Formats: sequence, structure tokens, C-alpha cells
Amino acid sequence: MTLIWAHARSEQIIASNTLEAFRAAIDDGADGLEFDVHQTSDDVLVCAHNDVLEGPGGEKVNIAEATYDDLQKLDVGDETTGVARVPRLEEVFELYAPTDRQLNVEVKNLPHRYPGIAQNVVNHLNRSGMADRIVVSSFDHRVLHEIQQIDRSVAVAALYPDGLLRPWVYLKIVGIPQAHPQYLQLLLPGEITHYQQAGIPVRPWTVDEPEIWQRFIAEGLDGIITNLPASARALRDSESA
Repeated sequence: MTLIWAHARSEQIIASNTLEAFRAAIDDGADGLEFDVHQTSDDVLVCAHNDVLEGPGGEKVNIAEATYDDLQKLDVGDETTGVARVPRLEEVFELYAPTDRQLNVEVKNLPHRYPGIAQNVVNHLNRSGMADRIVVSSFDHRVLHEIQQIDRSVAVAALYPDGLLRPWVYLKIVGIPQAHPQYLQLLLPGEITHYQQAGIPVRPWTVDEPEIWQRFIAEGLDGIITNLPASARALRDSESA
């Protein structure tokens, strides 16, 4: 069955990477949650899409240069969440631990490279009690390799944009066992078949078009990452009914 993963938020929530959005994704019935992780100057792993956030006076706050306490002064919510604070990675694990949902921790290590983030992520996973249902992804394939060097049991997936030539060959060579491509790549003739023949699980991002959900579900993709998890799950369930 093609699993539906929420893209850092619920269908009803606009502000992504907030605990409010993550709670609502559970209510949406998403099979999993994809979200983004950065590292503060005092080595706290926090959830945010961009490496620079906006302060209360419009000033720019660079996560790499800020402490966790600095970030707690920011309101990252909107009208759909109300006031919301930047969450720690541990808070997401605590929220999802009682569920059976999967998690995709995207390590944001570009353009800024966070010293020690690979070890920090592995330490958090091993303390979470739910490492068997967590995948770590990144556009920085070097950090994925570093994570594998630290702990081979951690599941990792390569994020990449459209246009990579024969990515299943590349992933086999570098030893990354799962793929999270930009979804346009998978619309090319034979692309999904090659992945399936190579035995590489594939979960494209970010797919919000029902006709493409139908196509990917029919072709047996492992998962779909979407901003509309409730609608995507409803379509999938109706297709299999």
C-alpha cells in the first residue's frame, strides 16, 4: 500500500513545522510525517523549514547563530495555529511515540553545515524508542553517509531535485538505500520501473495533484509526501475499496 506522509503540516494548517501542524497531521490520518531539522548554536535540534527565521521586529534570526532560548522568543504560527514556538526534535518524538505513525526527519545541512549534526541526530533517534519507524533524509548526501558510518541501523533516504540521470545507479554506488525525489522525475517513462527493479523504496515530494496521486498509487510507490494528507489518504482508500 502506498503510504501518505504529511509534508510538515496538516491539510488544515498553513504554518509548517509547528507542533500544532504535527498534531493536526495525526488527525488527518496521515501514515507519516515529514519535517525539517536544524541545529542551534547550543546544539539543540529544532524544527524549521528555513535556516533563517523572522524575529518579532522583522529582524532576521539565523538558527545556526541563535540559542534555543533565542528561538523561543519567536512566534512561528499564523491564523491557523495561533501563537506557536519553534519545536525541539524531542517534542516531535514525544508527540508521535504513542501512535503507530512513521517519521521522516529531513536534516537541513545546506547551505549552512552544522558541526556534529549527524551524531546529534543519531543520538536523538536512539533515545526516541521509535527508531524502527524513522527515516532520515537530506539533500546533503554526505551527511547521510556520515550517519551511516555512525550507525548502520539508521534508515536514510536521498532527497534530490528533478533532472538526476539514472539515480538508482547513483544510489546503489554510494550505498543510500532509499530515495525521495522531486515528483516530476518520476513522471519520466520507465523511471519508477527502474527503481522497483533496483529494489529502492521511493517516496516523491511534494505531490498535491489528485491525478498524480492516482498514477503513483496505481504504480505501487512506497509513499507520497503531500501538503494534503487527508485528501490523498481518502483517494487512496477509495481506490483500494
